[in-house]
Amino acid sequence: MKFATIGHIMEKSTLDYLPYDWNCKNIICSPEKKINGTSGYITGLTLTPQEILSLPIQKVRKKILDTALFLQNELDVDLIQLGALTTSVTSGGIWLTKQKEFRGYVNHGDSFTAAVTCQIVDKALDFFNKKSSDLTISIIGAYGVIGEAISKILVPEFKKSILIGRRQEKLEELKTKLNGTFKTTTSIETQESDIIVTATSHPTALLQSVHLKKNAIVVDVSQPVNLSQDVCSLRPDISRIDGGFVDFPYECNMNIPGVPPGKLFSCIVEVIAQSLEDEKRHHVGSIDLDHLEKTKRWSEKYGFKVNELTNFGNPI
Repeated sequence: MKFATIGHIMEKSTLDYLPYDWNCKNIICSPEKKINGTSGYITGLTLTPQEILSLPIQKVRKKILDTALFLQNELDVDLIQLGALTTSVTSGGIWLTKQKEFRGYVNHGDSFTAAVTCQIVDKALDFFNKKSSDLTISIIGAYGVIGEAISKILVPEFKKSILIGRRQEKLEELKTKLNGTFKTTTSIETQESDIIVTATSHPTALLQSVHLKKNAIVVDVSQPVNLSQDVCSLRPDISRIDGGFVDFPYECNMNIPGVPPGKLFSCIVEVIAQSLEDEKRHHVGSIDLDHLEKTKRWSEKYGFKVNELTNFGNPI
């Protein structure tokens, strides 16, 4: 199977320093990348998060579908991974699977992202010599695709959990799916949290210094990020940890803006692994925890690992 990602730029200036051969028919499209027996493309919309969230959803969806059809019809792509807000505006990828013109398979890549996030939380606890049973965790974006899965996994492990989201009705629905001691809220109630996991689709950084307990640990999965470098500079007691990168074991220069050398977003790793496995299935909508476990086995098989904790790509 040949794969492709569909993401988007984080800011307009990204277009100024993309490799010259990445521009193609009003989208970003890399040259073909050959990886360990499979191949694919890194592609994206030339829209920022703010533009995606402000434009009519049908207009953004049409751009995503047009990109998917270009990849299918011109580049023979069989499997598409939706990234960041292209997942959100397609209802976790479900909308794209229902478009008859697209005959391939769709994966939002969030299953492995959720698995990696939980691994990073465990690594952070070991690194700082802390026990989850003594701590309070906040999960921002708790009912989203990634947030729901990590809530199911992490809430039972912590002394107390605070699950945060914008919509009360979605939080009420989430309550029925969880075990453990937790509360839900539509406010950013993180001031007493020892660990904060962010998994939102918010277009700007949500967390400010006032939201952060002294020596808090923030595992930031969100793209765009939810804890900025400015706040990290103001609060050196805070430990921010990247939530979305894994080490990439193959010699393949991806040239993806914002991705450190030798690493790759876990969502892209999932679609590469699915392509290597030649698994002809959709993985969209809510995360199936059995599939999440399978992505962990794929990562072990193909050498995709979280070898170190990083902050904005720099080792901690």
